[in-house]
Amino acid sequence: MNEHSSTRPRGSRGTVAIVGAGVGGLSAALSLHEAGFDVTVYEKSLLVEPLGGAITINAIGIVILRSYGIDIEDLKPARSQRMVRSDGRHRVLWETDDSLLHQAGVSGWLAGAMRSDIYQRMLARVPSDMIRGGYALDHLEQSADAVELHFTDGRVERADLVIGADGIHSKVRESIWGPSELKHLGIAVWLGWAEFDGASRDEMVMHHDEHYQLGIQPLRYQEKDCFEWWFVESCAIDQAAPADPYRYVADRVQEFVDPVPALVGATDPDHLFRWVVKYRDNLGAWSKGRATLLGDAAHPTSPYAGYGAGMAIEDGYFLGRYLRGRDLSDSRSVEAGLARYDAQRVEYTNGVVSFAQTLGRVFHNYPKPVRMLRNFLFDHTKIPQKQISKGYTGEAQTLLRDVLSAQGPQ
Repeated sequence: MNEHSSTRPRGSRGTVAIVGAGVGGLSAALSLHEAGFDVTVYEKSLLVEPLGGAITINAIGIVILRSYGIDIEDLKPARSQRMVRSDGRHRVLWETDDSLLHQAGVSGWLAGAMRSDIYQRMLARVPSDMIRGGYALDHLEQSADAVELHFTDGRVERADLVIGADGIHSKVRESIWGPSELKHLGIAVWLGWAEFDGASRDEMVMHHDEHYQLGIQPLRYQEKDCFEWWFVESCAIDQAAPADPYRYVADRVQEFVDPVPALVGATDPDHLFRWVVKYRDNLGAWSKGRATLLGDAAHPTSPYAGYGAGMAIEDGYFLGRYLRGRDLSDSRSVEAGLARYDAQRVEYTNGVVSFAQTLGRVFHNYPKPVRMLRNFLFDHTKIPQKQISKGYTGEAQTLLRDVLSAQGPQ
């Protein structure tokens, strides 16, 4: 057994083991390290490197990344976000508080980014000896005083606190809460990006026809003006991927309003990725004893949430915030800190996940009579705008105020 993680460096308030070195795991590492804990990140891959395609980061995530000392000033959020019909008819405008965005130092709510780029910037801030590759977790064993991490190759490590940042197939979640069914949401997403100058850089737009969504978000990547886009469709559980993914998407959006066909046409097929959306039922709590969860291990979400990566970054930030100043040798202090973390995160993220799942079903899985009612409400009433403002931007802006308040005057 290795004992390094149970030995505290001078001045440390306790040892933390993070399982998984994705963006959520790195966020937790940065937050908890800054709070004075001895942190080790265990990653199953031997080589820890930036991977992934285009994502969106909201204003909360931007403020948090900035608080870690990460330079994100090239991320330029679009000034507005809206839904339109595939023919361009306006449907919903996201309502945001301009004064709040000004306080946060951002131009809008959502910014396009490459996951690999954000990851590389976060990785550069993490001490080089903090991450250990080639550690695939098998299970945890908890006692009153510590947690043992048992890895598949027989190695065992100890820590005062374990955080599961190990994704939708989380071994930490399984160890804490037991097995759970991985379910099929009924939609698939195509993620693409291209260097392109034929669309407005001031707005994010989601286009819907009777069956499909095509969303466009400005993206700044490698000092070039690009756009990321996502195509969403219903998907049966046994539906195979098409032989020619690029042509498959292009054929289904050729009647959409400009610039949709042109943007898809400008995309390198190698910059296209298909994701069949899976989920697990929401948990009522994430923490038990000396272990907790974050990111997809806790709340895998659909693309209609718009910021799964951003929520994982938030989780890591709040873990550091609510554990700061605590002695992890005291089990009651650990449990009290994790209770505050759960109280802040669980209900909020469960609401975002459930709302996103509902929107996905509304646009892609309902029968024709319900789709007709949906279209009427979107085209002739303000009900969808009010619900989206309440269920999406309203609570998120409250959270942003909380983050800004905790960081003091801007």
